[in-house]
Amino acid sequence: MNTPAAAAWRILIGTGIGLLIVSGFLFSMGLLPPVECDSTDSNCINTNIFGWLIPISGVLFTISGILFWRKPDLLGDLFPNTDEENRKKIHAESLLEEQTEDANSSDAWSSLEKKLLVGKVAEEE
Repeated sequence: MNTPAAAAWRILIGTGIGLLIVSGFLFSMGLLPPVECDSTDSNCINTNIFGWLIPISGVLFTISGILFWRKPDLLGDLFPNTDEENRKKIHAESLLEEQTEDANSSDAWSSLEKKLLVGKVAEEE
């Protein structure tokens, strides 16, 4: 079943794992622990503390993806856990309800306008 909640957790898990793989590459290349180099060493690359954002965000994305996988209704307003047919049915019902409310309000306006006109005509006579 392909629901928006399932797609969301797959995207979060994929992004998290991808960022963790990039973090592994950064560790293996010696770029991740922040390093300050001397100007005499030509093989050293200056790195700063912002490099830690990649593994931290990878862990956060992975954890949030696992949470969505365990509880798909965690953010049910953003990512509903219903299939396409149920979403279409809910949308059609809300559209019908909205049209009914609009029809009722226009009936109320027309009856109010009729009463006002009848009252105005009665005053003029």
